[in-house]
Amino acid sequence: METTIINCDCLCHSLHIRPDKEYKTVNIGLWNYGFDNGKLNWKYRLKILLDGYADSDLVVLNEEELDKLIDCLLAAKKNI
Repeated sequence: METTIINCDCLCHSLHIRPDKEYKTVNIGLWNYGFDNGKLNWKYRLKILLDGYADSDLVVLNEEELDKLIDCLLAAKKNI
């Protein structure tokens, strides 16, 4: 699996999900397009250009925690 981007219905946020084979984890970053009235300052624009990441927060999940997230999402899907 390569990087996956999941967009929020509000169009202001995305989840940037990428596996890290070296550390055997999955990194989930929250991209926040809507802060500062939807305008990114030059610092964030430069960061995105240099490393490709616009994370406003980052969650790193090992296999056990990833399984918990998957189970939770599958259970939630059954209820919608």
